[in-house]
Amino acid sequence: MRPRACRLPLTVAVGGMAVTAFAPMSWRVLAPLALAVLFANTRSASPKAAFGIGYAFGLGLFGFGVAWVHVAVEIFGGNTVLAWLAAAGLVLVLAVFPGMAMAVAARVSGGRGALHHLAVLPGCWVICEWLRGRLLSGFPWLQFGYSQTATALAGWIAPVAGVLGLSLFVALVAGALAHGLRSGNGGRRWALAAGALWLAAWVLPAPSEPLATQAAGDALAVALVQGDVAQARKWRPQARQAIVARYRRLSAPYWGRADLIVWPETAIPAVYVDGRREPYAALRAQAQASPARLFAGTLRAADVGIRNSVIDLGSGRASDKRHLVPFGEYVPAGALLRPLLAWLGVAVNDLGPGGGAAPLPVAGTAAGAPVCYEMAFAGEVAERAAQAGLLVNVSDDVWFGRTIGLWQNREMARMRALETGRPVLRATNTGLTAVIGADGRLQATLAPFVPGVLAATVVPRTGLTPFVRWASRPVLVVAALIVAIGVIASRTGRRGLR
Repeated sequence: MRPRACRLPLTVAVGGMAVTAFAPMSWRVLAPLALAVLFANTRSASPKAAFGIGYAFGLGLFGFGVAWVHVAVEIFGGNTVLAWLAAAGLVLVLAVFPGMAMAVAARVSGGRGALHHLAVLPGCWVICEWLRGRLLSGFPWLQFGYSQTATALAGWIAPVAGVLGLSLFVALVAGALAHGLRSGNGGRRWALAAGALWLAAWVLPAPSEPLATQAAGDALAVALVQGDVAQARKWRPQARQAIVARYRRLSAPYWGRADLIVWPETAIPAVYVDGRREPYAALRAQAQASPARLFAGTLRAADVGIRNSVIDLGSGRASDKRHLVPFGEYVPAGALLRPLLAWLGVAVNDLGPGGGAAPLPVAGTAAGAPVCYEMAFAGEVAERAAQAGLLVNVSDDVWFGRTIGLWQNREMARMRALETGRPVLRATNTGLTAVIGADGRLQATLAPFVPGVLAATVVPRTGLTPFVRWASRPVLVVAALIVAIGVIASRTGRRGLR
């Protein structure tokens, strides 16, 4: 087979290898190496060829990295063939974004010169990661900054520039490596510079305290309850009483010992109306008679439709999910697609998105309460954190099965803690339940796939990180500027920097 014929299959393999840089494997050094190979392979390529190379990389990255989607679709729709087709369709769409990054870089800089690798490619890569998190409802999974979550570097960059700031750092290192790979002896200094930068990031000491935030008040005693309820059983009416009884039994020892008890997303498989009906009435009475607050995930009847909510059962206050899952919680372009889904035997009941992001008061502070999928969206979580001393993330991770999706989801929660400087209480149905410090470290965890309670203490924090103030805007400006510098240099014929 000719070298050019081998290029695309090998690029798919490199994209697949990049998945190991993320949780649970976390072989972080492979992140810039994989991107360096991709960037080097697009040197001198036409925009069309560059798109094909980037698309092949995306097929490997998402084909291996988000194949768990078929588990969620099969649990939801019950059709194995449809589940794999849906997962394949998602991969085919997501792969467009790496392809687009490579094609645009090739188009604006001609695919040549040092600045193509050192500026244009890294900048285009980060801008396209941002677009992937925004367009078509957004799917920001596997942004390359997540590969560095557990590093000291993340403690410095994430509170300022967020996950995309870390992606830019990885892409810049990759660009320097790629230039060294493709420039012979003249590029060695760039490869050495990239290696030195990467080494410095590894030996950099972590901040002694989370940046720009301070402890506020006394530590809170919390109890995160993990029910481990199978999705096939949860919504059977005859199982409701036993499910709620399990959560009550697990919670019983903590009513007098905890400030906050948290049940995960849709832990109560019913619709909350006014708190006067069972099982809500008994839980409200118990919460009102106890010093502990009970935050429970459940569906809630609102003025318009049903919402996926976290409810403080003692007071009746609710925090609603705003960013819904396409096809899981609502049907995009419903008038067109709903008849097709009905023909396929898939029933989707649209939920309504929540309005504001008001926090829930607890023990002298307030908790922002992003629900499940919302934790993937850094800007939206930052809005909630600005009004809160901690974050309570409820999730029903049964949708991930026993796949790497579980660990990817928890890694995003750790990044949100770093970005916002807030501790995160992550209460899930099947795992991975965890208490995450404001520095992104796992303070306590619970084994997955078993019922249990994670008891711990957390200290709320105050103050706003630069990321909470400005979100991803600064890093996008930097990415756009370095692309512009590379384009101007290429258009004026100044290719220097060999």
